[in-house]
Amino acid sequence: MSLLVSDADLIARRAIVRGPLSALANGLREELSPLIRHPVDVPAAKALLSRRGGRCEVDGTYLAFEPFNARHFCATCGREYRGELHDRFRLYWYQLWLAERTLHASLLGVLVDDQAAKDLAANLLGQYAEQYLRYPNADNVLGPSRPFFSTYLESIWLLQLTIALSVLESAPAHVDASFGARVRDRLIAPSAALIASYDEGMSNRQVWNNAALMAAGRLLDDRDMFERAIHGRSGLHAHLASALLDDGTWYEGENYHLFAHRGLWYGERLASRGGDPLGAPLERRYREAFAAPFRTILPDLTYPSRRDSQYAVSIRQLRFAESCELGLAYGDDDRLIGVLARLYDPAVPRGDTGRRATSADVERNLPATGLERSDLSWRTLLCARAELPPLTPVPLTSDLLPAQGVGIIRRAGGRLYVSLDYGHSGGGHGHSDRLNLTLMNGDQRWFDDPGTGSYVDPTLHWYRSTLAHNAPLVGGRSQPRVSGTLESFEDDGVTGRIAARAALAPGLVVSRTIVVQHDHLVDILQWVSGEPHVITLPMHGVVPNGESVVEPEVVLGADGIEDGFGFLEGVARVDLPEGRMTFGACAPSGDTLAGWSFASGNATLWTATAPAPPNKVGRRPLALLTHESPTGAFVSVWSWNGAIADVTMRADGGAICVARSDGSMVVHAWPSLALSGAAERTPQVDEREPANDEPRTTGQSSNIGRETENVSGDACPAHFVLGEQHYRQSELSWSDAGEPRAIIRITLPAAGMALVEVDVVGSQRRFISPAQENELDNEPMPINGDSVQLYAIAATGRAGLLLVPDGDAVAALPIDGWTNDLPVSATWEATDHGYRLTATIEVGTDASELSLDVLVNRIAPGRARRVGQLVLSGAAGEFVYLRGDRHDPSRLLRFILRP
Repeated sequence: MSLLVSDADLIARRAIVRGPLSALANGLREELSPLIRHPVDVPAAKALLSRRGGRCEVDGTYLAFEPFNARHFCATCGREYRGELHDRFRLYWYQLWLAERTLHASLLGVLVDDQAAKDLAANLLGQYAEQYLRYPNADNVLGPSRPFFSTYLESIWLLQLTIALSVLESAPAHVDASFGARVRDRLIAPSAALIASYDEGMSNRQVWNNAALMAAGRLLDDRDMFERAIHGRSGLHAHLASALLDDGTWYEGENYHLFAHRGLWYGERLASRGGDPLGAPLERRYREAFAAPFRTILPDLTYPSRRDSQYAVSIRQLRFAESCELGLAYGDDDRLIGVLARLYDPAVPRGDTGRRATSADVERNLPATGLERSDLSWRTLLCARAELPPLTPVPLTSDLLPAQGVGIIRRAGGRLYVSLDYGHSGGGHGHSDRLNLTLMNGDQRWFDDPGTGSYVDPTLHWYRSTLAHNAPLVGGRSQPRVSGTLESFEDDGVTGRIAARAALAPGLVVSRTIVVQHDHLVDILQWVSGEPHVITLPMHGVVPNGESVVEPEVVLGADGIEDGFGFLEGVARVDLPEGRMTFGACAPSGDTLAGWSFASGNATLWTATAPAPPNKVGRRPLALLTHESPTGAFVSVWSWNGAIADVTMRADGGAICVARSDGSMVVHAWPSLALSGAAERTPQVDEREPANDEPRTTGQSSNIGRETENVSGDACPAHFVLGEQHYRQSELSWSDAGEPRAIIRITLPAAGMALVEVDVVGSQRRFISPAQENELDNEPMPINGDSVQLYAIAATGRAGLLLVPDGDAVAALPIDGWTNDLPVSATWEATDHGYRLTATIEVGTDASELSLDVLVNRIAPGRARRVGQLVLSGAAGEFVYLRGDRHDPSRLLRFILRP
C-alpha cells in the first residue's frame, strides 16, 4: 500500500520516470551507488545537541556534512574539529540522510525495477527495526526521542522510513509479509507511540509529528491514530485553519513557513490517499501557501531574515525549486512559474546543489546555485508534472500580506525594497520587533533584519531583542509580545506609503509611517501617551556626523539579557549643535546611504557597536535616537547613492522639504504629529499560540491561586506536599522517575519576613557547581542538577533566583527578567532522605501579601539534563523541555500575609 499515491499511480509513474524525468532518476540512482556497493550499518549511538557540536567556533557556521567522510571541518574558514560533541551532533544529519536514502532506494527500486536498490532499502529498514529500541530515550531537548534529541526530528525520520516500507510493499513480490510485520512491530509502532505522547500545539514541529502519525496510522491500520493527527486539537486541519494565516503564510514567518509547509504537503497527500481530503476553504489556503513566501523575497533573491529565521537564505536551492514544482502539480500559478523561471535560468552559474548530502526535510542552507529539474529529489520524481508550462519571469512589485502583517514597497523592477513589519507577533519564534523597517537597494542591505543564529548560544538573546532591529523600544526594554495593526497601504507607482501602529506599553501607542519614492524614503515615528515615556529608535549600520563623547558607565536601557544593551560596546554620546542629526554609511561596493533626522523635542543621540548578523565576523555601528516625552515624533529621511542634497523641516513641524541633487524639490506633509485618542489604547499581548520554544501543555495544569491566612508569627500558614500533580516531566513519567516528592512550608518568623522551607525527598544531592560551564545550551548549568528556582513578588519588589547548594553555602543565581530588588538569603543542609533548602525573603513590614512559586529540579544518574521538575503551582501534563529558568509570573500563588 503506497501512502502518497495509489499503487496504480505508482506503477503508471514508471513511464514518466523513464521519459521526461529520466535525468532526475538517473542522478538519484547514481548517488545511491556508493551505498549499494558498500552497505553501511545504521548508527548505534544517539545524536546530541550541544553548544559546540557541529559548529565552527570562529564564525558560528555549521560544519560541513559529508555522508562518507566523518571529519568535521568548516567550509567557510577551513578549520577542522574533533571530539565527541561534534561526533554526536553529526549523527543528527547522518540519521536523517540515511533515512532519506532508504526512501530513495525503495522508490527507485520500484519505479525502475532495480533489485539492488530494493535490497538496500530492505537492509536499512531491517537494521533500524533491530536497533530502534536500543537507542536511549534520555537527555532530549524538545520532546522524547530515541535516535535524536527532539521529537520532530524523529517524526521526519520515521516518516521517510514508513513511506519507504509502503513503497516496497506496493507489490507483494518486493518484500515478504513477515519482514513488514517485524518493521511495524519493532520500529514504526513504538516510534509512533513515543511521538504521540508529545503534542506541541500550533508549533511548526507538530506539523511533522502529525505527518508521521498519519503515515504510521495508515501502515499500522490504526484509524484512530490517523484521524487524531488530522482532526485533533493540533492536527492537520487545526494547523491549516489557524497556524496558516488567511494570506497563506505560516504565522511564525518565512523560515518556519517553508519548513511547516513541506510537512503540510505530506499531510495533504496522506489525508487524500486515506480518504479524508481537505475541504475547499482549507484546500485554498494550503495551495496559496506555495506562493506566499516568495512574495516577500529581497532583491538578491534571499528571504528576509524575520523572526528566528536564518540569515540571508537564498531561494536558489533545490528544495525551494521543488516547492514550486509541487505547487504547480495542483495547477498553474503565475507566481510559481515566475519564480521557477528565475531558479531555472540557464545563465545563472551552477554550483554544488548539496543533494548528495540532503538530510530529509531539514536540509541545510547552501550558497545560491543555478538549478534544473534533474537537481531535485524523489518528491518531484513521484509527484511533479511530467512537463512544465512555459517559464516566464514575473516582475517583483509592491505587496501587502495583511494576515502576516508586512507591507513591501518595491521600485526599479524590485531592486529597491522597503518593508514595514508591523503585524502578527510570530508566537515563540517571533521577535520583539513590531514596526521594524527594512531597506535594501540591489544587493546592499542598509536596514536589515538579522534573524537568529544558534538557539544554544548566548547571542540568541541579542537577536531576539528589539535593540537588534530597526524598531522602537520603550523605557529601554524590549517590546512586549504584541501584534500591530495596519493604518494604510497604498502605492501609485510614484509614491508608496505604509502606516501601522502598535501599543507598546499601557496607555502608549506608537505609529510608524514610511513614504517611499524612487530615490529616498521618509520615516515618521510618532507616539502619544498620558505620561512621559523614553522612546528609543535604533538605526543599524549608520554613523552620525558630529563629535562624540565616550561615557563608559552610562546605562542606556534595562539590563535584561533580551533587552540587548549588555551586548553593546563603545557607547558614546553625540553632540548635536545644529539641532538636527545627519548620518552616513558607505558600503565596500561604493554604495552610499545618507540620512537626516529630526525630533519633536530635545533628543539625545548615542553611538555604539553591536554584534554583526549571524555568521558574520566582527561588529557593526549602531546609532540610537532617544527622547522622553508623553507625545512626540522622530522624522527621518534616507537617501541612497547621493540622490538627495539636503533635507529641512518646516518651521511648524508639519512638513519636510527634500532637495534633490538635480535641483528639484519634493515636500512631504502630514496633518499632525499627534495621534488623537491613542493614549487610551492598551497593548494586547498576543497569546493565540504558545511560545514555540516552550512546548504546549498536553494536560491541565493545577495552577489555581490559593490564599492562606497567617494565624501567628510562628505558625505554619501554608504546607504543601508536591507529587505527581506537580511534576513536569522530560522522558520519564512521575512513577518512572522514582515518584519524586518535595515538602514546602511557608511561615512568617518575624514581621516583614517570609520563610520558605523546601524539603526535597529522595534526592541524591547531585549539585552542579555554578562555575561549571554548560556545554549543552545557554541555560545555567546548575539547572540540570538538583537545585531550586524561587520566584517571589511583593509590593516591595520582585525576586527570581536559581538556588544551588555549593559547599556550605547556597549560590543565588539571578534569573533574567526579574529585578531581584526583593532581598533573599538561603541556607541548606543534608537530610537522611535528601536535602533541605531554606530561603528567607524580606518582604517588608508594609507588605500584606506575597506571590510565590517554587520549582525543584531533579536529576538522575547517567543523565546530562534534568529528569524533571516539581512545581509548586502545579504542572500536571507539562513537559520540562527548554523551559530553563523562565517562568510566567501569572502562575505564582498568592498568599495573604496579614488580615
